[in-house]
Amino acid sequence: MPHLILENKKLILFLNLKFNFMNDILKCSPKRFLFSMVVASALLTGIPQKTYAEVDRSQSVMQTVTVKGTVLDANNEPIIGASVLMKGTTNGTITDIDGNFTLSNVNPGTLVVSYIGYKTREINVNGSAPVKITLQEDSEVLDEVVVVGYGTQKKSSLTGAVTVVGAKMLQEKGGLSSPLEALQGQVPGVMITRSSSAPGDESWGLSLRGSVSVNSTEPLIIIDGVAYESVNELRLLNPNDIESMNFLKDGAAAIYGSRAAGGVVLITTKKGAEGKVKVEYSGSATLKTVGLMASAMNIDQWADGVMTALTNDKKTSDVWYTYAELAKKYKGSYLDMRYSPNPFGSTNFTDVADFVFTDDVNWLDTLFGDTWSTEHSLSVSGGSEKSSYRISMSYLYDGSTLQFGNNNNQRYNFRMNNTYKFTKNLKLDSSISYNRQEQVAPTQIESALSATLPMPGLPFESLNGKPYAWGTWGSPAAVVRDGGDNKLSVSAISLSETLNYQIFDWLSANANVGYSTSTAARNKTTNAVTFYNYMGDVEVRTDPSQANSTYTQTSSRTDFYSVSGYLAANKTFAQKHKLNLTLGAQYEFKEYTYFGVMVKDIQNGMEIVNGSGDVTLTGDEKKYQNANLSYFGRFNYDYDGRYLLELNGRYDGSSKFLPENRWDFFYGVSLGWRIKEESFLQKVDWLSDLKLRLSYAEVGNQSGIGNYDGVQLYNLVAAGDDGAYIGSNKLSYIKTNGTLASTTRSWERIKNYNIGVDFGFLNGTLTGSVEAFMKHNNNMLVNVTFPGTLGDSAPKANAGKFEGWGYEGQLNYRNRIGDVNYHVGGTFTFARNELVDYGGTTVLKSGYVQTQQGYPLNSIFGLRYGGKIQNEEQLAAYKTKYYNNNGIGMPSNLRVGDNMYCDENGDGVLDEKDYIYLGSDTPEISYSFNFGADYKGFDINVVFQGAANRFVYRPIDNWTVPFRSNYTNTSTASLGNTWSQNNRDAYYAPYTNESNINNYNYQASSLTAQDGRYLRLKNVTIGYTFPAKLLNKTKAISGARIYVTGADLWETTKIKDGWDPEASARDTNNTTQAAKGVKRYPFTRNFTIGANLTF
Repeated sequence: MPHLILENKKLILFLNLKFNFMNDILKCSPKRFLFSMVVASALLTGIPQKTYAEVDRSQSVMQTVTVKGTVLDANNEPIIGASVLMKGTTNGTITDIDGNFTLSNVNPGTLVVSYIGYKTREINVNGSAPVKITLQEDSEVLDEVVVVGYGTQKKSSLTGAVTVVGAKMLQEKGGLSSPLEALQGQVPGVMITRSSSAPGDESWGLSLRGSVSVNSTEPLIIIDGVAYESVNELRLLNPNDIESMNFLKDGAAAIYGSRAAGGVVLITTKKGAEGKVKVEYSGSATLKTVGLMASAMNIDQWADGVMTALTNDKKTSDVWYTYAELAKKYKGSYLDMRYSPNPFGSTNFTDVADFVFTDDVNWLDTLFGDTWSTEHSLSVSGGSEKSSYRISMSYLYDGSTLQFGNNNNQRYNFRMNNTYKFTKNLKLDSSISYNRQEQVAPTQIESALSATLPMPGLPFESLNGKPYAWGTWGSPAAVVRDGGDNKLSVSAISLSETLNYQIFDWLSANANVGYSTSTAARNKTTNAVTFYNYMGDVEVRTDPSQANSTYTQTSSRTDFYSVSGYLAANKTFAQKHKLNLTLGAQYEFKEYTYFGVMVKDIQNGMEIVNGSGDVTLTGDEKKYQNANLSYFGRFNYDYDGRYLLELNGRYDGSSKFLPENRWDFFYGVSLGWRIKEESFLQKVDWLSDLKLRLSYAEVGNQSGIGNYDGVQLYNLVAAGDDGAYIGSNKLSYIKTNGTLASTTRSWERIKNYNIGVDFGFLNGTLTGSVEAFMKHNNNMLVNVTFPGTLGDSAPKANAGKFEGWGYEGQLNYRNRIGDVNYHVGGTFTFARNELVDYGGTTVLKSGYVQTQQGYPLNSIFGLRYGGKIQNEEQLAAYKTKYYNNNGIGMPSNLRVGDNMYCDENGDGVLDEKDYIYLGSDTPEISYSFNFGADYKGFDINVVFQGAANRFVYRPIDNWTVPFRSNYTNTSTASLGNTWSQNNRDAYYAPYTNESNINNYNYQASSLTAQDGRYLRLKNVTIGYTFPAKLLNKTKAISGARIYVTGADLWETTKIKDGWDPEASARDTNNTTQAAKGVKRYPFTRNFTIGANLTF
């Protein structure tokens, strides 16, 4: 059979011009190497090759025509780069900058016109008359085919709880520290929390439908087929590279078996498409200002408060009473002890060099201020019939609101995705990425974020800019500025190669090889800081001492290997019976190594372990490995598009368990009924969709044990007198057996139940879904108690029980009035949990308790508040009844205005038996609502987000209890809200320095556990997309858009102390029981201006 050689010379010339233009620009770039990779890959994959088209002799004599036309969108604007193809042939082209196309010498037939983001159209052409083709936007193009475990499914055939988020939701939000930042509260069933705005250390948390175990059950994160270690690794990902995020929340995750206890998040990155080269740039600059932050007292307010507290305590002769008087008297001046007598006598304040009473220093406003964040992203994509590519790179700089010291985060991203079609049946998808994070923060940052705020009047620094100290107190501004840096560098490389071979039209084979490696290097210095007097000419103290200055260097590496393969078959019988079957296996291996060393007595600024002088050297090293081997399968049955069945199964083996307990089978079954497709609803015009879904699944969890809990471990000591001895001779360095091995321990097994309804009304303009779910974990791994005579630590056992339940929903309405398109929508999630059995411990403890049997995780317990004591008679009666019958620390010097508490069980005694459940620090409700509109290129989108059923308890410290200590400042929240005869319903008790009274008044109770609900204006975006007619004049730019975005612009909250309601029960280092809400960065309000350009 003869062949014709076809060569698109115009497209080759176009590509050469494009790349010559890029080369001229990039000659000036310091990053030429990376851009050279972009150009090289594009040249290799993007230039069309000579194509050999078979020509049937019988067709060569048929009459051919030339088809010309224009492709437009709904606004009659030309669509540039749309694909135009004669169906059943390889004869095609793309539209030019005016949306026009020409196909010469074609036989009459069907024209297939497609473009990303629009519905594909087919048009019959029989002659040479020009055709006008209008494509309609398809806002749910990503939802039509949904990525699920080891394959894809049509949205209409889904039977599980799967929510899909497209790229649009992640765009135009400014520089995102994590993709989660753009999704908070906006995805049903997905609970996203944060506890800080520290750059690079925001502590984002993610759970799907709440907790299911006391052990970690983070969702499994899979990016382009490769599993990632934790949710925290999302901070390394460039959000602009994400095509979709699919959240698998119920039985749909069962195909991942033992790793699906917390659900699964499948992330697909963007790929190239056949067509001309497309260059996309997006950039933004963000001004970050401090949001909610408590207000500290000025020098007059503080002095009045100190004198009031000491007056209440009948201690007006106390030296601090005199100090407060002098602070008001000498406000704005200072006393140098070298030239002035000590106004407090020779026995007081003997360690201070001066007294400074500045009145223009607001510590919080000076410590925190405005900063900037910038983000730039560039991608090049395109392809031919045989291959396609997309290459991207991005840079993020995120500044800190902390105004002292080195504190910022930088992220670099490079990704190259390629698709190669070797033959008609053989295809390779390749994804390679390199991500790097460079973060720096002051080593002693807790000095600026602690709960102890210095009293007003003390300066940030001496008059000549040196670190200032007053007695034993040193300025935290100097500590974070001069106390050393904590530098972290993280590099991650990921590779995913997926080979697909279409054996028959109904059977395909897929193989994936994945590899990821990440290294983290930390270099931390703790410098000795020398402090001076206010004049800056006398050294006062050095802290830490030179001998205790340190330099720490650590490095870790994590390698993850994955190999998987599966067969996928799909067949249709008798037109109504559709069958799909997937069978496969997967092997995963992880290796982790860590080494750290620390030296003491360093020279400031000297970052080297092998330093000079006498040093103290300590080291640490860790290493572990684990592996999983799995066999999985899925079966789908679809009868007539109405009745749906799905079965998932996975047989998992883990190296963490002993061989006899290593393997287990996990499975899921789900049913679907597309009720709208029934004949009795076909004529119901107002109902466009109605589907019922039911599912049950059993998945596993192994996070509750260590990597080697299946074998007996021993504790080793390196030196000293510890170890095993025979007489006076050391036999070995083994000290004890360590934790005993268990021969019965195995997987946690979580049972998931789900029922859901999908619906659509009014021709699809109103759509939504509702879900109800329940989880049971009846063999949770928990610590068990053994007699002390055991001599070793007892192993965990499958002896705990945990339950979770809730419901979720979403609703969206889209319509059009004239040229105005508009939409409104909302989401709602309620998720509650209960620790049913945790080893039998039922005694309640006061305050924040992470695990308490019979209650949710992160619960708060305390007394029921009974009001303030209003007079002496009430005080006498209360003390008579309970002073000798209490276990809650009731002081003997209790006063009018102090708190009363309720005898909850009525036994005449106030003690722990009267503690009640006050709420959980974990929000049970997450919700959002949004609305937006667009008109002739202009658009606006608004998102509100909130949380409820959350309570916050701040423990007793110098910030939450006013004037607990005289030498610290406190919040202005107590001003006008302190008990008096004229303010009987106040929150705060009368000021006092007496610790026993403060501990009694501010212990955990229904008064001090604050309602943590909030509603926040999460995002407002206003943009303008330039019309194609205007851009056509540039001859280079095919798309342009500018926008402004505001994030976290406003909130309403009931928190009394002035801190942000999202402040969690963990500090910036994620340690519980820290000064809740105080040891953290304040959250920010972000104002972004950005632009998107397409060439």
